[in-house]
Amino acid sequence: MKKHITALAVGVSLALSTEAHADYINDYVQAEIGIGAAHYNTVDGRWQQQGIPGGSNLTSKPPAFSLGFTGPVISRGKWGIDWHAEYVNLGRAAADCSCTPMDENYNAKSHTYVNKTGVPTAFFTGDGRSQGVALTFEPYYWINGVRVGAEAGAYVHRDSWSEDIAGWQVVGSGAPQNLHVSDSYWSVAPVVGASVGNGRFTLSYRHYFMSINSNQRDIPPLWNDADVIEMKVRF
Repeated sequence: MKKHITALAVGVSLALSTEAHADYINDYVQAEIGIGAAHYNTVDGRWQQQGIPGGSNLTSKPPAFSLGFTGPVISRGKWGIDWHAEYVNLGRAAADCSCTPMDENYNAKSHTYVNKTGVPTAFFTGDGRSQGVALTFEPYYWINGVRVGAEAGAYVHRDSWSEDIAGWQVVGSGAPQNLHVSDSYWSVAPVVGASVGNGRFTLSYRHYFMSINSNQRDIPPLWNDADVIEMKVRF
C-alpha cells in the first residue's frame, strides 16, 4: 500500500510540476502571428518613371505577415516592457514601365520627360521583396482597459530585386539589347512602431528604415523605407 501511495504522490507531484511549468511558459513566452499590408515607399526614377507618358505600373502595397514569439521583460501592473522576436515578410513589390535608360532625358524631381538624346525608351519589368527578423522592445501602458505601446529595435533583413530590360540602348551602345540584372543582400535597419489593443489582439504599425542601406546598392530595390499595419494575435 505504501508503495502505491508513494507512486501516486510522485505522479501528482510530477503533474503539478508540469502544469506549473506550462503556466510559467505561457506567462513568459507566447506565440504571435500578424497579418496585414505593407506600403513600400518607392522612388520616382528608380525602376519606374511616373512622368513618362502612360506612367508606370506599380505593386507597392502588398499583403504582409509576421510570426514569432513575445514575452515580458518587465511587468508592473499598468505598465511594462515586452520583447518581440519575429520573422517578417513585407511582401512582393513590382514595377513595369516604358522608361528611358538615359538619365538626361528624365527629371525625377519635376517628374518630366524630354527626349534630349534621341534614344528610344526601353521596357523595364522587375520585382522583389524584403524579409527578415525583427527584434524589438515594446514599452506599454494600460489606459481604461486598452493597452497602448511604442516599439523600437532592429530589422535584420534580406532585400532582393530582379529586373529585365527589353530594348536597352544608350548613346554609343549600338543596337538595342535585352538585359537582366539582379541583386540580394543582408543588412540591418532600425524599426519603430506603435500599437493599441487588449493584450491578446493588437493593431500594430511599424516603420522600417531600409533606405539606410538600399541607397548604397549598385542595383537597389524599388523602395527605400516601408510602412506596415498588421492585426496581431497572441496564443
